[in-house]
Amino acid sequence: MAMLYLIVRFILVLGIPLALDAQVSRLVMGQGGLDWRESSQDLLGMVDSAVVGSLQPFEIDPLVNIAVGPMTEAGQPTNILGHIWGTSFSVPSSVEDKTPWVYGSPGHILVTDGDVTRPTYVSSITDYSFDLGLPMPLNRVVFFPPERGRTTTRTTRGASGLLIRDLYPRQYVVSGSLNPQEFLFTSTRDDFDQVLGSSFSHNERVADVRFPTEFLRFARVRFPVAGFIAEVEFYGEGFLPETRYTSQLFDMGEPVNFGRLFYDFEVYRSPGAGLPPVLAPDAPVGIEVEVRSGRDDTPLIYHLVMEIGEEKEVGEEEFNRAPANALVEQPEGISRGRIPGQQGSTLDDVTNWSFWSVRHRASGEEIQVPDGRQFVQVRAFITSDEIFAFGRLNSLSIEYSPLLANPVVGEVALDGDPHPAGGVAIAPLGEPVTLTYDVRAEFTSEDQTGFDAIRLHTPEAVDFRRFEMGDPLDVVEPDSLTVGGRDLVVYFPSRPVTRPENKPLRLTFTTRVFNFNTVFEGEVFQIDGENLAQSIDGGDATSSVSTNDLQVFAPLERLQVLAGVDLGVRLLTPNGDGVHDGLTVSFTLQGVEAAAVEVSVYDLSGRIVRRLVTQTRGEGHYRDMWDGTGDVGLVAPGLYLARVSVDTDLGTFEEMRTIAVAY
Repeated sequence: MAMLYLIVRFILVLGIPLALDAQVSRLVMGQGGLDWRESSQDLLGMVDSAVVGSLQPFEIDPLVNIAVGPMTEAGQPTNILGHIWGTSFSVPSSVEDKTPWVYGSPGHILVTDGDVTRPTYVSSITDYSFDLGLPMPLNRVVFFPPERGRTTTRTTRGASGLLIRDLYPRQYVVSGSLNPQEFLFTSTRDDFDQVLGSSFSHNERVADVRFPTEFLRFARVRFPVAGFIAEVEFYGEGFLPETRYTSQLFDMGEPVNFGRLFYDFEVYRSPGAGLPPVLAPDAPVGIEVEVRSGRDDTPLIYHLVMEIGEEKEVGEEEFNRAPANALVEQPEGISRGRIPGQQGSTLDDVTNWSFWSVRHRASGEEIQVPDGRQFVQVRAFITSDEIFAFGRLNSLSIEYSPLLANPVVGEVALDGDPHPAGGVAIAPLGEPVTLTYDVRAEFTSEDQTGFDAIRLHTPEAVDFRRFEMGDPLDVVEPDSLTVGGRDLVVYFPSRPVTRPENKPLRLTFTTRVFNFNTVFEGEVFQIDGENLAQSIDGGDATSSVSTNDLQVFAPLERLQVLAGVDLGVRLLTPNGDGVHDGLTVSFTLQGVEAAAVEVSVYDLSGRIVRRLVTQTRGEGHYRDMWDGTGDVGLVAPGLYLARVSVDTDLGTFEEMRTIAVAY
């Protein structure tokens, strides 16, 4: 609750305009609301100092070495963003944002420490590989030996006592990449996928490798003939292309309903390093925002290592008091042990916290997270495809309002099979199936006003069968209903569900499912109410059904991406008499969220006659009409081919059907 009091204090002091009407409020971050830095858990590559009250990506100074930042109190080197360098002889197991890393020859711990007076190692070295921790706009890589010092051991370049400044690498290759696979799996004897510069007859102490500015995250300096260096420096110009704001966990004080997400975002372009930017709405810059909601104050489950290597769940405070599990590299063949009492694994708490929502790409969109949660967290991603273009986030806000009931649960089942084996509703793919959708509400406060309408999100327009209310259920006539493209809305203001009149309800409808797993999401709302709609949670809505869920599954072996391609009649007679003047190409997409779909008509020589559809589509049933015209009017009589093509990550699926055109 301490966090809530802090937020409320900010609201009062800053005068945040929370009230939209009598019930709907807003939680505001940025201008007119909570301070960006104080409300953040993490500002990845972002700064709040360029413009008061706004966030924007960090700008690289062309004269400052990206690899070197201030030393930590413990003496650990950091990069320009203050992220601590990790080092190892061999490649790390993964790449992590905010964790720059260098591996390779001995001396990797000194190659980015900013000390140019000593060599990285007492002997000559052959390679270092770098992960800068984030993509950076780079255009220079510089390396050199120290000015002073002599060798203390015999090297491949001669006896001890030689001037180190003269033993710089005579050959080098500098390469870079944005692909983490290059950093993790490319042999140190090879280069990354982009060679940025090379020399096989280098005769200057300082190697200053310059190249056109481009976004890179990984770099490798490789010396075919070993030599001494003191430091590898990285330079660039422009703005970081991938940045992220992650908020703290906001405690709303009680479970609430969430509404829309709003943000004020501007796009700018700078004419050059350090120059004032100008508004550039056409620049290739974007923002995406995710939200998640939870029931408690931590989205993670923490564990400590126990005596026999097993793990015990503990609270966050106890976990943070335990020593970190600092595993060190062991010789090959020796397993890594874990010491009892150390920190163990951390896992996502999927029971009490939702997954991050789909990314919102427009202000004013409905937030896709469960309602009835007390805690919420937001993160915003700003991206750019241009070196000197960037986005500025001025504010970010979330609508919320009191609950209508607590909770509202629903469960779906096949009509006639309320108690399926294993409690799992299974329906055939692409075939009509009749479902029941039970909803039950509970009330825990006099302030919860109830609801008088329900909206279900369905795979396609449904065939509505009946509406029932009461215990036992009784068929009633809804006051009105709307069957849209993928929505079923039933209104019942004459029989509202309230605390005094709390009645379970059931909707029965026929539809089809087009995916292995279909979630029938829904929400209840007040037709003329001041509160936001409240999402329906899957759960035990009635003892007469045992699925306790809103999901319907389909047999995986029957999943066919492109199914049911049909032309109805295959004879087209476009002569204007109203008979067979048009032909419908119908088909079903299954198991895809977004696929490139093309529906076209070809003649028998393979020449395209008419392209009916070229767009991205998701799962569902589609019907596209051809009226017999090509590019220059009606086509000639004869045979034609209708082709439906679907391009997915799994490959391209296509089917053809023959069409006869006659007059």
